[in-house]
Amino acid sequence: MARSATYPHGDGLCLAFRRDAVSPYLAKVNLVVKAEHFPLGIVGAIRDISKMVVATKNRSVLIGLCLLTISLFVSSCVTEPSALTGQKRSYGYTWQQELELGRSSDRELIQEMGLYQDDELSAYVTEIGERVLAQSDLRQPDTPEIYRNLEFTFRVMDSSVVNAFALPGGYVYVTRGLLAHLNNEAQLAVVLGHEITHVAARHASQQALKQQWGQIGLVAGAVIGTGITGNENFADQFLGLGGSVFQMLTLKYGRDAERESDLYGVEYSAKAGYAVGESAEFFNSLGRISSKSGSRLPTWQSSHPDPGEREGRIKQLVIEMRARYGDLKVGEAEYLSRIDGLVVGENPRAGVALRGKFYHPDMNFQFDVPQDWRVKNEASRVTLTDSAGRAIVIFGIGQGDTPEAAARSFVAGANFQPARAGSAKVGSQPGYSVEGLIETSRGTMAVENLFFSYNKMVFSFLSYALHSDREVYWPSFSRIAQSFKPIENPAIRGLEPARLKVQAASREMPFKNYISGYEAYGLAPIDLAIINQVELDQRVQKGRMLKLVLN
Repeated sequence: MARSATYPHGDGLCLAFRRDAVSPYLAKVNLVVKAEHFPLGIVGAIRDISKMVVATKNRSVLIGLCLLTISLFVSSCVTEPSALTGQKRSYGYTWQQELELGRSSDRELIQEMGLYQDDELSAYVTEIGERVLAQSDLRQPDTPEIYRNLEFTFRVMDSSVVNAFALPGGYVYVTRGLLAHLNNEAQLAVVLGHEITHVAARHASQQALKQQWGQIGLVAGAVIGTGITGNENFADQFLGLGGSVFQMLTLKYGRDAERESDLYGVEYSAKAGYAVGESAEFFNSLGRISSKSGSRLPTWQSSHPDPGEREGRIKQLVIEMRARYGDLKVGEAEYLSRIDGLVVGENPRAGVALRGKFYHPDMNFQFDVPQDWRVKNEASRVTLTDSAGRAIVIFGIGQGDTPEAAARSFVAGANFQPARAGSAKVGSQPGYSVEGLIETSRGTMAVENLFFSYNKMVFSFLSYALHSDREVYWPSFSRIAQSFKPIENPAIRGLEPARLKVQAASREMPFKNYISGYEAYGLAPIDLAIINQVELDQRVQKGRMLKLVLN
């Protein structure tokens, strides 16, 4: 019987392979691959074919499938000039695909993390970013034209996590948590230069290419495993291999990319006139954060360079750049004035779990959290998970003008056939509920999504657990949803976030003496010392600008 399979692939590229072109045993199968993103296309295609292997049980077919896998990969490699060297090299995506990936991912990222609401601070970060970008290889006269006019977008994300990252196509992000840990413009410039290099070097596309080669090995092994065991689920398990095992196969490249970004990031910042020597103190802070959290990994095991190794390498780069460009602007006063008043730590106005309840002061609601359940608060949802990890409740915003419309949208989007649907209530709020079963790799899941109106918006409680656990968890699901109501405690409604307060040291004394009485959500004295890039016992000179925290 003839069979074809179609998978999405960008730029309208269509790769057709006939069985007879690969193996005489594949004479009747026509495979068409159209993948928006190649690794998904190849894995989806081979997964589909691997199930046919179970039926044929012919070992010669396996050889043909492996050859077909490699043919798919070779035909989908992209060769384009490098923005850094001008020489052609292979990538996992075309430049146009990278631009689209960046645009679509940027929208999703904003929805998930949220932007920090400070237009002046955002404009300041963009100004520094553009200054460094102007010195990058992307803005040089001899740079290939496809890269030279790339517009960059610099964003400040509303997250207390200390992080900076980039997406393909010119999207660079810094968190407010990272900004709190920087002491001056020069440090910010090096961070932005590092992320600009990720975009210029097309590291995401290079990594995608490397992972495609890794997928070939995984796919081939999965196909062979299918043929040997006669178990199509074995292929799915093998193709799903991830975590530390697969990361170990790709670590080397990730660290090389980070080192390249450090090198060019420091150089771009130096050419822009910044005292890049300042950056070593920030990388030292990263090491202290890792040590404090107990998350330090061996150098060879981390997907990023070890902070200690990185600090040493940065110091060596600084020596080279100082000799070449001099040591210019630090920009401490300007930078600190810009982050004065910055929200630090978790922002309770955007949601906080306290004493068995979740509160959202800005939206004026609360609901109960069962004892020992974990809470993860994100910009677009709140996720509650029981301690055993067997039950989940996701609170979020429904997609519709009414509870019933939002329920219809959910059913259509999730391809979910409810066993029961109808009017419901959450407290005194009108609602609509859909309930049923969904088959997953973990087994049959019992699902309920309860939509309701509140303050001219539609919210939902999506609850699910294994069907076998339904009687255990359904009472908890109901209690969580029915506890939803406006915040009753005026003190909770009036909660405000902790903010940085920049002020000069009034006299010389140990740093720890300055932070007596300063408290903030989730911030300990050692956190404030790291934010200021000092030790707790270190003596602070009179007049030094300090970042203290007022709650």
